[in-house]
Amino acid sequence: MSPSLRPSEFTNDVAKAVNSIRLRLLGRSLPPALYHYTSFDAVLKIGDSRVLRATSCTDLDDAKEIEYGAELVQEQVQRKLKSGVAEFPKMVLRLLPATVIDSKRWTFVACFCTAADSGFHRKDYGKYSLEFDTRSSRDPQLRPRGLDADVQYYRAIYWPCVQRWAIRRAVNSIAAPAAKNSSVAMKGPWAESLARFCAQNASQLLMDLVASFKASRFRREKEWRIVCRPCLALNSSAPGLERERFRHLIKGDHKHCVELQTPAPARGLIMSARSGSAVPFCSIYRPDGFRSHDDEFLRIRKMLEENDRRDIKLG
Repeated sequence: MSPSLRPSEFTNDVAKAVNSIRLRLLGRSLPPALYHYTSFDAVLKIGDSRVLRATSCTDLDDAKEIEYGAELVQEQVQRKLKSGVAEFPKMVLRLLPATVIDSKRWTFVACFCTAADSGFHRKDYGKYSLEFDTRSSRDPQLRPRGLDADVQYYRAIYWPCVQRWAIRRAVNSIAAPAAKNSSVAMKGPWAESLARFCAQNASQLLMDLVASFKASRFRREKEWRIVCRPCLALNSSAPGLERERFRHLIKGDHKHCVELQTPAPARGLIMSARSGSAVPFCSIYRPDGFRSHDDEFLRIRKMLEENDRRDIKLG
């Protein structure tokens, strides 16, 4: 192995390359707000708990989207292998399809769209839309409690040609830093262990991209996602440590989720067991508006008052 290359160097090189792909897919700027569609009961639950749940990719309603993304990884890996690569990057690439599948259970998504009044989303998810501000930061304000997760925005990618381009670029970015190991022969259990470590980190970065893929028939959704997963391992001697730290964030027995919270602004919010978090949305909309005598309006208003968020707009 080249003495100048360390496992952390490989991880950082691939992470930079994949993040460059992500930013290109995002476009020049985030929309000024994102909207999450849900039911009346869920509005109260999200407000009172101050939590929005991100769902495991293994429990998404349409698992075929993730399966399709994994097939794209397999396709692009085979393409790269046929082009001719050195022995160590070949070891890493051959592990990618299986390790991408394994990364599904460590990847969680929360879904949004850019429209405050979308009949399409109301029909499928609920008539209430919650507005989340994105102007404050290019990075999501919503994130798990603690420092054991990586959280990023992704725009849903609907076109197969763009999906294939993204995975091809990402696979090439994995092979290139792995090839730095090829200056000397890589053999034996140590090389296999290092290849597994590199493949695990690379697969998680590939899974970040795959989690944003959707079929083209859903393109009118104009969906965005927050993708949440463990931080990448930097030390090959303890490759599972970051995932073990992340494990305590996972909730649920049948359908697994991670709870995302928004930090409370420094303006005197009431602190409690939820200290440090705030009601995460800034407005609530429904298609027929709100009326002061409406039971749902009164119950939502009461929830907002109890959480010291009388400023939240109801429209």
